[in-house]
Amino acid sequence: MLSRTAAHLYWMSRYMERAENITRFLEVANRMSLSAGKDRAAYWRPVLTIAGGEAAYSESYGERSAVSVIEFSVLDPANSSSIYGSLRAARENAHAVRSVIPSELWESLNTTWLETRGLDGARLRDQGLTSFCEWVRERSHQFRGITYGTMLRDEAFHFLRLGTFLERADNTARLLGVRATGVKAGNTEVDADDQMHWAAVLKSVSAFKAFRTVHGDNLTPVTAVDLLVMRDDMPRSLHACLDQVSLILGKLNPSAECSRLAGAAHAQLHWGRLDQLLARGLSRFISDFLTANNALGARIHEDFLLA
Repeated sequence: MLSRTAAHLYWMSRYMERAENITRFLEVANRMSLSAGKDRAAYWRPVLTIAGGEAAYSESYGERSAVSVIEFSVLDPANSSSIYGSLRAARENAHAVRSVIPSELWESLNTTWLETRGLDGARLRDQGLTSFCEWVRERSHQFRGITYGTMLRDEAFHFLRLGTFLERADNTARLLGVRATGVKAGNTEVDADDQMHWAAVLKSVSAFKAFRTVHGDNLTPVTAVDLLVMRDDMPRSLHACLDQVSLILGKLNPSAECSRLAGAAHAQLHWGRLDQLLARGLSRFISDFLTANNALGARIHEDFLLA
């Protein structure tokens, strides 16, 4: 496969996954701010931190507020990581590989973009943030469903899925990092604010019922982290994402350097223990994970996507 084609497939799926994950960040902020006191704006800052757009936001908008953070994260065409920017980029990449992807996939992405293109602040207010976020997730689910249900299991399919899981791992880690300070293995103390935050995180990644199945009512930062880091049967966990990344790269080229990096990162979670990974705290673990994940993405680009 041409590296240019592989790159379009890879980034198409990354941008689609990114749009979905931004909705998850927004819903965490919205849930937390609604239960907050006077300083509700503080709960919207993590949305900017997670998406890496805090500097760009400050230049354009200045002081944080719920309305301006939502506008920047959802509607701003100059913000490449906004939902608008992500869906536009996904559609552009899909257009470049229309001859490779199923017609149903192209039609779904194109329809998603056409509906998003006409969105403005007034329409978003009428629809409501929660309803809009649900719609974006439904379109993302449709994208993955069409991909999985119609595509030949060839290189095109593998590059498309690779982008999904690498982006998902990055975003799950960033979400966990919002309130990572002070979280260490063996720390069982938890207050009502902690429980509310971690319940919102679990709900945002559709994992609250799964958490109850595994841990019952024992909601602490450590048990929430256990589910979203260590469990390979939890679809959005770091372990599950690296399972897929390592498997896909092994199929594409097991001798490539990126395959070795993915295998090493996967082994840490597959064979490691949570108390060992959190020995230096969740903040340090998340920082190290994001660094390794970014290095893996750069190496994938070097090994497969450079023209």
